Amino acid sequence: MLFNSIQFALFFAVVLLVFYILPPRVRVWWILAASLFFYCFESTDKLISDQSVYLFIAIGVSWVSGLIMDLIPSEGKLKVLRGVLLAEGLIADFGMLIYFKYTKFFIELINPKIVENGGTAISTDFNLLMPLGISFFIFTSTGYLLDVYRNKVKAERNPFYYALFTCFFPCILSGPIERADHLLPQLRKLHNVKVLDIDRMANGFFMIVWGLFAKMVIADRIAMIVDNVYGHYYLYGSVEIILASICYSIQIYCDFMSYSSIALGCAKLMGIDVFDNFAAPYLSLSVKEFWRRWHISLSSWLRDYVYIPLGGSRCSKIRKYLNVIITFLVSGIWHGAGINFIIWGGIHGLLQVIGDITTPLREKVNTLTHAKTESFGYKLGKGILTFIMVDLAWVYFRITDFKLANEIIRRMFSKPDLWVFFDQSLYRLGLDRREFNVLFIALIVLVVVDIARKKNDKSLGEILVMQPWWFRGAVIIILFFAVLTFGIYGPSFDASDFIYLQF
Repeated sequence: MLFNSIQFALFFAVVLLVFYILPPRVRVWWILAASLFFYCFESTDKLISDQSVYLFIAIGVSWVSGLIMDLIPSEGKLKVLRGVLLAEGLIADFGMLIYFKYTKFFIELINPKIVENGGTAISTDFNLLMPLGISFFIFTSTGYLLDVYRNKVKAERNPFYYALFTCFFPCILSGPIERADHLLPQLRKLHNVKVLDIDRMANGFFMIVWGLFAKMVIADRIAMIVDNVYGHYYLYGSVEIILASICYSIQIYCDFMSYSSIALGCAKLMGIDVFDNFAAPYLSLSVKEFWRRWHISLSSWLRDYVYIPLGGSRCSKIRKYLNVIITFLVSGIWHGAGINFIIWGGIHGLLQVIGDITTPLREKVNTLTHAKTESFGYKLGKGILTFIMVDLAWVYFRITDFKLANEIIRRMFSKPDLWVFFDQSLYRLGLDRREFNVLFIALIVLVVVDIARKKNDKSLGEILVMQPWWFRGAVIIILFFAVLTFGIYGPSFDASDFIYLQF
């Protein structure tokens, strides 16, 4: 039941209609039932599937562990029991995650050593069906356990509220990764939600249609170029490879941002605020700033539960840099079981370390050259350089084979073919002239929206609410018809998966 499918549109229409007409005190139970149905329906045609069981286990273990932990004093002789309960909950959660997501990867890593020592390789002829959204609901539940352990939040006594916190349907498959102190209080006050709140409804509908526009008009269209060029890279020269790389950067941004936007809009229509996951990341002036604007719920999770516990920046510089590298390696491992993800995470960690080390030198050069660091040109140069570094790292994220990724990057610089700008070759990369023009116009809209997002330092919904009612209505209607007219769909089209569903 993908967000860009007819099934989800019908499902959410029913959920929202019933939510508005039900007595206020019953709303939370309705959303819980809808969330469980959404997850079970997405997993299989059976109501109680194996995937659903693992979700229930994660919910049960973390709720019971948090509840008991909260009853034990954090000081005195019994405090060790809190640590035991925390460890038990984390082992259960991460044990499940490691088993489903990394078992095959680990076996493939150790097999060469086993064979080298005269042993028999372990068979990898099996297919573990990884529960959908496991990375997201595991991070949600482990964050909750850590917050209870640190006395940041009180354990949730009501198992149904906690279950809804963990499996809230807009967020369960691809985030945002929610926090207990942010979402649980809203769920407890769901009965106070005002049904006809025009600003909230305009905000919600706008975020949904904007997400559909980014997914169906931009991401799914630009994917045709990426898949074609990367799939036949040996047929193309530097310009086409560079263009495909840029296109993939845009594709993964629009694809993931669209999911988060739709999730935010759906939640907003039910009176719930979830994290805004993206804040114009490609307008960042450094890789460090990029990670403050990209996948915000994950980057903040890693900061609070990995980087700071390792010591953060309150230690020696060498230890600080090691903490940064470890945190981004964890980020890479979280994204998938593959060396390419580890390399991708390591590149981002290394770029941040290099950026920090070279800061005094760059500031000295700016002083000596009297650089106008607040000028548009200076910021544009920094922004382009940041995008290039992020873009090159995305190649390792997209291509699972390390040697192949290196070959693609090599071709960016070794097969010059500037003539493709003039012989119409660009219209043979996967899109014809009409589709290419539609994509170009859509990208202009994306750039304008992101500039407005960064300039105002507000969410898109907040910016829209600041406008007159007629402007809000016009924007929503225009985006809706743009999706209907230019969206990638139709009788022979299978709703395209969101990229982050695989993580």
